[in-house]
Amino acid sequence: MADKKEQEEEYRFTFPPPSSIYLTTHLSFPVNPMKLKKLFERSVQIGIDADPRGRKFIEKMLKKELDRSKKLEGKEKELYDMERTWNPYSDSRILWGDDNTEVKRLMVGIDIETQEFLLADRLREKGEKIDAVMIHHPEGRALADLDKVMPLQADVYLQAGVPVNHSENLLRPRMDKIWRAIHADNMFRSERTAELLNIPALGCHTITDNLVWAFMEKAICKKQFDDLGEIMNVIFEMPEYAYYAKKGNPPIIVHGSRSSRPGKIVATEFTGGTNGPDEFIEAQSRAGVGTILAMHFTEKEVEKGKEHHLNMIQCSHMASDALGINLLLDILSKEEKKLDVLEVSGFVRFKR
Repeated sequence: MADKKEQEEEYRFTFPPPSSIYLTTHLSFPVNPMKLKKLFERSVQIGIDADPRGRKFIEKMLKKELDRSKKLEGKEKELYDMERTWNPYSDSRILWGDDNTEVKRLMVGIDIETQEFLLADRLREKGEKIDAVMIHHPEGRALADLDKVMPLQADVYLQAGVPVNHSENLLRPRMDKIWRAIHADNMFRSERTAELLNIPALGCHTITDNLVWAFMEKAICKKQFDDLGEIMNVIFEMPEYAYYAKKGNPPIIVHGSRSSRPGKIVATEFTGGTNGPDEFIEAQSRAGVGTILAMHFTEKEVEKGKEHHLNMIQCSHMASDALGINLLLDILSKEEKKLDVLEVSGFVRFKR
């Protein structure tokens, strides 16, 4: 019989690929309630199931990282982050809290900073049950390592037809720029606030972005549409986008028109940490892409898109983030029947 450690390793790396647009699974899991560490570990596995690179690639990557960690010595070994050997998403992690905290009620928001943690503390004082906080946009150590998830973009663009060697070479300067920008930030205020208030917190950034990417790939990119208007109609049928549209933040066509024929449709601006280099716009045009779906475009990207005659649909950043979080919570809620959610900071819960 395998010992406990072997069983844990088998549990970690034997999840099957998703079988539907909602990436649900039919595995059985430990008796409820789910604890903080298990909640996060399961979220990582769900993110891997939706990863553009595929599970085999991720497992090979993690194995290489584990082998590399074993060769470290001295200060390098002392400072090494062992989480990198099992969690491929450096912008997603537990920021604070006891691993064994039972989580029945999550406060969930797209941006959670000091003011939201103070809100959580105040709500607790008024009797609101909050076991932990789930953050989308990275804070603390997760923000410090944001650039390290960007290589994922090369595989997203590979599926759009851009050669991987082109993508990797275009990405490196952009990754360096993001690293330098983040390096100057005061990144650990929110993390410290959670610690002082003793509020368990976990961040799920690329994990949920992967889910949105996979959803859009199946719901839109793999289908045929006569014009951009038909694509917009499908997006508006998704409750997150309809909700934000009513709030004055609808999906918009930033280049092209509702009557424009879409050609090849890609969702290349949904996962991979942050926007890629502007040169990716031209690279997609050369690869035969006709329409790009994105959470958001930079002004420089819009200029490049117009220059290279690309249709561009900006689906709404916050609505897209809410969609990704909802897809994750749908799966977690099926496995943790008692899980309840308090919506804050731009997040709105819709169940599928």
